[in-house]
Amino acid sequence: MGIRKQIGLCSIFVRYILYFIFGTIMIILLYFFAFFLMGTNNIILPANYTEQKIESSKYMLSKVDKVTEEMIPEGCSYGVFDAKGNMIYGNFNSKASKTAWNVVQKNEKSLGMTRHYAVIQRKTETCIIEYFITAQFSNPLLKKYLGNPELLVLILFILSFIFEVGLLSIRFGRYFSKEMKLLMEATEEIKKQNLDFQPKHSGIREIEEVIYSLNSMKSELKDSLKKQWNMEKGRKNQISALAHDIKTPLTIIKGNAELVKETCKDEEQMKYNRYILSASEEIEHYLKVLIDITKSEDILAFSPIKIETKTFVEKIVEQEKALAFEKSIQLINDQENISEFFYGDEELLYRAILNVIANAVEYSPQKGKLFFKVEEDEKFLKFLIEDSGKGFSKEELEFASDQFYRGDKSRNSKNHYGIGLYITRSFTELHQGTVELSNSTKTGGAQVIIRIPKNRS
Repeated sequence: MGIRKQIGLCSIFVRYILYFIFGTIMIILLYFFAFFLMGTNNIILPANYTEQKIESSKYMLSKVDKVTEEMIPEGCSYGVFDAKGNMIYGNFNSKASKTAWNVVQKNEKSLGMTRHYAVIQRKTETCIIEYFITAQFSNPLLKKYLGNPELLVLILFILSFIFEVGLLSIRFGRYFSKEMKLLMEATEEIKKQNLDFQPKHSGIREIEEVIYSLNSMKSELKDSLKKQWNMEKGRKNQISALAHDIKTPLTIIKGNAELVKETCKDEEQMKYNRYILSASEEIEHYLKVLIDITKSEDILAFSPIKIETKTFVEKIVEQEKALAFEKSIQLINDQENISEFFYGDEELLYRAILNVIANAVEYSPQKGKLFFKVEEDEKFLKFLIEDSGKGFSKEELEFASDQFYRGDKSRNSKNHYGIGLYITRSFTELHQGTVELSNSTKTGGAQVIIRIPKNRS
């Protein structure tokens, strides 16, 4: 996408303020013109219309025997008073009559901005008419249902003003949101570690500058990560190659030590030979762990499939028996109302559970007990493994599943290299599951619970 014509935020705000001012002026002109048209067509009567009618009726009202309500212009109130200010008759209430008489006595003709009084002298009486100088509809129905046209226009203007503000706000919000979305898309791609995307350009100068900065950061980050990935790949290849290279001289040493073991008769020599064989086996174990570490750091292909639960558990139990055979460990296996199938990566999950069982066998004493239980609830399938060893220390419960953590101080194992539970946790998290470490209240040994969702969304 090419670079768009850009405008600054200040210019955008000024533009929308001008839109607002222009719109407000147009609304005022529209209502003024509408009011003018209705006035020229006698739909709305002028504000002094009532005053003119009273002026034209003054002579008649001064001569008639009695002033009646029908003689008074519509919308007006009146009262006829004696010389002392007592209202003889009319439609003023008590308070209004006193107010009208007091205003007239002060030689005033109005009270406030809109309430006015007309005085008509009769033979022995004074007629006071209260009227309002305001526009009004000529049609009785419009006057009844729409009331004061000036108030109506004011209400309509306020509603139009609110509509204008809302419309401009929505328009500005959508425009700004659209531009901000470009920025959010760029940050989201970086968050997903996709550093090969090309950001779209914004029409707002300030946002375009941020996008440019993000694009520069993305390029620098990509170069940095590429160097890091190459270094990591080279390191893994070197470690893997070195581990395989060490196997050759180690095989020669171990082979010769085995040969000496078969032919040597000297007891002292045999003792040293046993040391050599023991150390060779330990080095072999180190190499195996080292190769496993380099493999575990590679990106794993996670391929969940539909797994038959019974067959999967039986496969684990068979391997469990082989691992426990040397120590004559008593195996106690249990399955509680488990579903026929579940979803997961069979190979990764198998390795995760076997890692825990292998650790449990290793830390269990000769002729100890090992519990393996499979159960489920509405959402999760749970694999529980308990050994009869010394259990986890407080420190191990916090760090045992960290890579390379060694808990030898409490569990006295020279072959625990902090990789087994790390691999188990990594494979379980690929299943969106969890690994829970604790100590068994039943055996006093370590307890590990692996939970995975039964169904993947």
